[in-house]
Parts: sequence; C-alpha cells; structure tokens
Amino acid sequence: WKFGPDGPIGPDGARLPSDVWCGVALFRDEASARSALAARVRFLPRLATAVESWHALLLALAHRGECNHLDRVQPGTIFDTSSHDPGGPLVVMTTAGFDIGPGFDMQRVIAFRRDVDRVKAWMQSVTGMYGVHSFTPITRGDDGVTMSVWADDASMASVMYRPGVHRTQIDRYKSEHTADRTSFTRCRALEAYGTWNGSDPIERARRGVGGMRT
Repeated sequence: WKFGPDGPIGPDGARLPSDVWCGVALFRDEASARSALAARVRFLPRLATAVESWHALLLALAHRGECNHLDRVQPGTIFDTSSHDPGGPLVVMTTAGFDIGPGFDMQRVIAFRRDVDRVKAWMQSVTGMYGVHSFTPITRGDDGVTMSVWADDASMASVMYRPGVHRTQIDRYKSEHTADRTSFTRCRALEAYGTWNGSDPIERARRGVGGMRT
C-alpha cells in the first residue's frame, strides 16, 4: 500500500496536509484484490469517519517505465499486464521518482512537483476526463503518484499528447531529465464502489455525463 495527501505545495516545497488522501494497493492476484476491496473498511479503518470515499479494482493493460514501490534498490516495472481488455473507461496511473543519495537536489524535486500541479490546473479545462489527483506517499523516498479517470483511451491520448502544458512537460523530461524515473500504466476498472464529488466517476465516464471534476 502507498498512501499520501493530495495537498497544495507549501513554502518549503512539501505537500501540505489535506482532507483528500489517495492510496494504491498492489496485489499478487485478482482474488486477493477482490477480497481486500470487499473488506476495505478493515484495511482502512478511517473510512468509517470519511465524508466520502471511492474505490476501484483496476486491471493493468499496459505498463512501462520504472517505479520504486516494490524495490527501493532496483526500481523497475511493478505490474503484470493482462492481454484481455474488458473495455470501458480508462484509469491512468503515472509515477515519478528521484534517487536519494550523494548529490541529491531537493530543489529539483520541488520544481517537478510544481510542474505536476501546473499540469493538473491545465487539465481542469479538458474534456473527456472525470477526475485527477496526485499524492506524495508519506513514506519518504517513495515515488509520487498521479491517478486520472478518462472516458476512453482516445480521449486521454487526444488531450495528453497533443501540444499543450502536459506535452511540454513530457518533452522537458526527455531532454532535461527532470526526474530520475517515471512509469505509465493504463488500467480498466473491473469494479468501483462509492462516490467522489457526489457520484462514481467511472459510471459518469461510461454515460458521458458532465465533464471534468477534481
């Protein structure tokens, strides 16, 4: 499990405490994931006092890059992918991380966080997206995560890879090495429970109702 707040960046560059928390859990098999989802309050006791919560069982279809959530010493891929695509809305998980060691530059991390928030602010106006949150895990050194929900693959690709703020950051990463590693994962939601901002973003995406809601 990796948890962290989706808060604003404070004066020192750290993400401030927030009422919004995000978490990702990786499981060895689907049965274990379904069991944990069904017993989510047992795994996450604070849900009993949450104003609102939303949970989804995700199946990874495509995964590339490196992430240190499973191995701090040798970051690498963290998901097996499925060749079966059930279709439907798209959930994207991206991560970015930095090597903490000799020559570590915290200002580089802070600059990257600010760029992430700049991209999220730009995404408020896009179509085809039904939610986005970023979080920095509370365990120091773990790679940061951004999760987003899209109507479909085409909606995501038409927004994120066309000229714009996000494409500019992709090009900067390639040319300036703004982070030490990144990963990108496309997922389908096999199940979803709860609401976020009053509704289930996956169901809204399936029905094409409304637009962007953070």
